[in-house]
Amino acid sequence: MRLWLGLILAASSAIAQDNGVPVLKTASGHSIQYYLSLPHGWTAQKTWPVVVVIEAAEREFRSTAELFAKARGDRPFILATPLVTTNGGPNYRQAPGYTYTEEAWKEIERTGRCTFDMEGIAAVARDIRASFGGADRYYVTGLEAGGHTVWALLFRHPEALRAVAPVATNFAGRCMEDGAFHAGVPDLPVRVFAGDRNPGWKAGAYLYDQSHRAEELAAQHGFRNVQDVAAPGKGHEHLADEVLAYFYSDWTGGGAQSSRPGR
Repeated sequence: MRLWLGLILAASSAIAQDNGVPVLKTASGHSIQYYLSLPHGWTAQKTWPVVVVIEAAEREFRSTAELFAKARGDRPFILATPLVTTNGGPNYRQAPGYTYTEEAWKEIERTGRCTFDMEGIAAVARDIRASFGGADRYYVTGLEAGGHTVWALLFRHPEALRAVAPVATNFAGRCMEDGAFHAGVPDLPVRVFAGDRNPGWKAGAYLYDQSHRAEELAAQHGFRNVQDVAAPGKGHEHLADEVLAYFYSDWTGGGAQSSRPGR
């Protein structure tokens, strides 16, 4: 009975992956969980671009994974939405979006949130390369409090990244308290997105000021390809379509204005 149940669950997972529906996984050799969504037409015989999506403080990991899967359309991205813990304040464990066991929470508390997330995201990227043909370097984006994680990845591990798209982000130096900045990668593309109707995106507003403080630090540490991008008519949101269009333009070499295939 257990064998049949396992086979049914495995088959259901495979069908969900084929359909692009995000499937919850645990990284190999690490306790971090992540929602994985494969693109239409995925095959193990190709190399695929990977987008890591960092959720905001609401920790609505699954719905955010579904949002990006829908926005992807026919673009060839493998999407990974890790259940990170650095994307918000001290009451993170109470967020209903987490599905960690008590044992995993003990590991998080023992290692610290920053170490858990940085090592965990690296483990997710390794899994996707090994099992799903993911490219060597990945794209990363994150909204608001997800910026704590996104900027830390940029400052500590730029060698793992292909391009970065923070979206109206928080930044408080989280995970950078030791000042251990990696040497900047001058040509690494960083595009800081925000809706032009976002009320928090103006001088004096905390999101704008914190994002621009992160941009200043990026410039100080050798990142030279950092720009702001306004999304017309958009407010405070993930800007999934705009971000994925930007990443797609980088992947295809078509420039920042390339649009979705077939559109």
